[in-house]
Amino acid sequence: MVKQGRNTLTLSLPRKWCERNKLSEGEEIDVLEKGDHLLLSKELSRGRGDVRIDVTRLDRSTIILLILSLYRYGYDKITVTSKQNTVKYYLHNRDVSISSVVQDAVTRLIGAEITSTSKGSYKIEVITEDSREKFDIVLRRIFLLISEMFEGFLEGIKKKDQILMEEVALQHVNIKKFINYARRLLNKFGYKDAEKTTFYFATVTFLGKIDEMIKNFTGFVLDEKHVHFSKKLFSLLEEIKNSVKMFYESFYKYDVNQIGQMHKKRDLFKRRLYKDYNKFSKDDLFVISTMMQIFDVLLDLSEFRMAIGYS
Repeated sequence: MVKQGRNTLTLSLPRKWCERNKLSEGEEIDVLEKGDHLLLSKELSRGRGDVRIDVTRLDRSTIILLILSLYRYGYDKITVTSKQNTVKYYLHNRDVSISSVVQDAVTRLIGAEITSTSKGSYKIEVITEDSREKFDIVLRRIFLLISEMFEGFLEGIKKKDQILMEEVALQHVNIKKFINYARRLLNKFGYKDAEKTTFYFATVTFLGKIDEMIKNFTGFVLDEKHVHFSKKLFSLLEEIKNSVKMFYESFYKYDVNQIGQMHKKRDLFKRRLYKDYNKFSKDDLFVISTMMQIFDVLLDLSEFRMAIGYS
């Protein structure tokens, strides 16, 4: 580090790094601050640039997953090409148009639009500006939406209300958009405290697991006309819902005692389930066998939160 003038310090860059990145004298580079670290890049402020993918012979689900993964990774322009007009939709055992698949993927992305189409080619561009400062707002929104989703799910399953369940399915789509965007921001910028980036990435991913667990049963309730749920099931689901709320509160106002209460709730929950196992219907057990895993996800998240609570 060399001092130049009163307020300027000059840093020399390794020649090998400059040569590897084809950096020439006088060329501008971007500098991004990540906590105690500085990231240098020729294209940092422009995201990860463009990417072109050929999805010929891929099925609908794989194409959507590929587009989402590139968006999350930070690409600002994604060109999708295909030599086929239709692709297989295995879940419903039918063919669908490639254009509808691309459109479906884009509806799950915040700030992205299809900006041009031609025969066998679709260009997706992120047209809004990303910034690291948006992450905290997005994360809190994910927490609140999941709590609202759980409330709606519990009410819908009690009443077997199709409209409520359809609203839960819609909330799932909205939550996935925010989760995709949160992961994109972390991949592009990291968290403002760089050492906590991995923690926040894991948190967003695990919240996505909870969202999926709730969403997966909305279709089950809607499709099956003769399901029977007991009041005991509703009581157990209330306990899980309350634990989700408890974790949200302890996440933003760290309290190790609340995390201890979550452990207690999980253990008592399992004991109660074991004791009353024969009193539940098969429909009850089908739902609770998966939903109880939310407890374990919350405790994994709590472990992460405890670690940074003292940093």
